[in-house]
This record gives sequence, structure tokens and C-alpha cells, in this order.
Amino acid sequence: MSPRTAKSYLYEGLVIVASILVAFALDASWATYQESKVEQKVLRELQAELESAKARVEFSIVELEGVIEASSDLVNSLGKDTSILSHTAAQDLVNRIRAINTLEVPTSVIDSIVASGQVRLISNSELRAALAEWPALIADVRENHEWHRVETDEFLVPYLAGYVSIRDGSIRAGNTTFEPGSFVYDLAPMQRDPVFEGRLVNRIGRQQATLDESQILLDGTENLLALIALEIG
Repeated sequence: MSPRTAKSYLYEGLVIVASILVAFALDASWATYQESKVEQKVLRELQAELESAKARVEFSIVELEGVIEASSDLVNSLGKDTSILSHTAAQDLVNRIRAINTLEVPTSVIDSIVASGQVRLISNSELRAALAEWPALIADVRENHEWHRVETDEFLVPYLAGYVSIRDGSIRAGNTTFEPGSFVYDLAPMQRDPVFEGRLVNRIGRQQATLDESQILLDGTENLLALIALEIG
């Protein structure tokens, strides 16, 4: 084999190797590009879901603050001259403390990307960690909401039934919705019941804990949205 022929083979071999390396590089670049597109799509879907969740948590916080305020007003009225409370004011207090707060936030996108493994496409490790923690924040708030619901159904409503004169007897039949003018409510007997005051104080404590956890959830949601905004650019 002549030296020239050997050089020709060597050149051809180098061209083939270079072509293979370029093909691999192009494939890798294309795969990276495709993953980046999927990541952006996932992030935008997460952003929309979290914006909706944020609005619902904010609304729940406002509701909780109203219930806590009403409960505190009722506790403060115990032991005082309750005759100064008008029928309308008393009715308003009862309706407000009986409000059952719930928290329904959308999680379908997060559930989907976790189940499908697409969460690995999110390149920001801080964002992945925050997403992993978010469901636990929701669970903490929902647990307290459920306690509040059970306590209201099993204690507060039956207790109030003993002090409310319903003209149609609806509360004793399980209807917990008061219509204006449908009852006469007297706070005076409750002044002599330390159990009721104790239960109300306990409710306020749990409601405040729920409020604190709701604020933590709101902060976590806003942090997620901020991280996503940085990734979307």
C-alpha cells in the first residue's frame, strides 16, 4: 500500500468519525431543545394552577379572619350585659362562628407531572424541592379545616340548638342555615356556661393555627410562582 493511499484511508476515517461526532452532538442538542420545550410547557401549566391555588388560599384566609373575629367578639361578650346586642347582631355572630371553612385548591398539574416523571425535566433543583414540599403544606391546612368541620357539626350546632328558638324547627331537623328573622337568639344563658366559653377559646386557638398554616401555604405558593417566573423568563 502506497503512502498516498494510506493517507487517503486515514482522511476518510477521520471524516467518518467527525461525522458521527457531529451527528451525536446534533442529536444531543435536539434532545436538549425538546426537553427545554417540554419544561417550559410544564412550567406554564404549573404557573396557571398555582395562580388559581393562590387566589383560593387568599380567599380562605379572609374567611378565617372573619370567623376568628366573630368568635372573639362572642367570647368577649360573655359575662357582659348582652341585652345591648340587637337581634340582628346576635344572629350575625352566630352565623359567622358557625361558618365551616374548606380549602379546595387545584393540584391536577402537579399530580400529573409527579406521576409521569416529568418533574425530572425541571432543571431548577430549588424549584423541584419546593414542589415536593407543597402538597404537605396543603395537607396541614386541610387537616385543621376538617377538625373545624367535625367540631362544628358535632358540638357547636347541637349546642346552639339549645339556645335558639327556630320558628320552623329546622335546626333540630339538621338544617344549619339560618334565614333572617327565623329565630330568637339569647346569649344570656351562655354566660353561665364555662364549657361553652372554653370550647370557643379552643376553637379560636385551632382557627388561629389554621390561619398561620394557611399563611405558610400562601408564602410557599408565592415562592413557587416566583421561582417559576425566573425559569420562564
